[in-house]
Amino acid sequence: MIPIFLRFANYHLRALAHIRKFLSVSSANLVASAIIASRLDYCNAALAGLSSHNLHRLQCVQNRAARIVLGVGHRASIDPLLRQLHWLPIAKRIMYKTALITFKTLSAQQPTYLSSLLVPYNPPRTLRSSTLHFLTVPRVSTALQSRAFSISAPHLWNSLPISLRSLANFSSVASPSASPTVPSFQAVPTSNPPCDGLITFKRLLKTYLFDDPLPLAT
Repeated sequence: MIPIFLRFANYHLRALAHIRKFLSVSSANLVASAIIASRLDYCNAALAGLSSHNLHRLQCVQNRAARIVLGVGHRASIDPLLRQLHWLPIAKRIMYKTALITFKTLSAQQPTYLSSLLVPYNPPRTLRSSTLHFLTVPRVSTALQSRAFSISAPHLWNSLPISLRSLANFSSVASPSASPTVPSFQAVPTSNPPCDGLITFKRLLKTYLFDDPLPLAT
């Protein structure tokens, strides 16, 4: 999949570079977002745990697109360019999509095939962590297993600040049909999910990821 995307991206980036001088920055940004960024975001939550080698290859495509859009040379530092375009780097785009899907699932309890994989952390006795809106991270024995949504999503969710996790506003509710070792949960009655809460979560999440230091491929 990645080699096919790289050929597709390089072809269209060469075409964009040829006409870049006839476009404004906003128009070039629109073209790059529609052709390149949309492909980078397609199903990118499934890329959780992708190897650093493949992340680097995808990041180089985004870096090239950013430099073409802003009309700068290949030696320009990429971090300020991505911030100027308000583009999250690839690794953080994957984290953003995974966290957003987790938030929507916790808040709306939909879709059921995902909500059944997210189990709230309920320690056997009252601890300070009981009120921190953590999710249970199942134990796995291989790196491949850790890429599953049931593992990667809770692990990422627990790493977010409490100010973000608390926006999901979910509470543990025992289900009569649920297994005693795998409790289910139900969202506090709100809209599906609350529009204001979702907008706030997306805005704060993107700000948090921008501020979180992470080395970028050049």
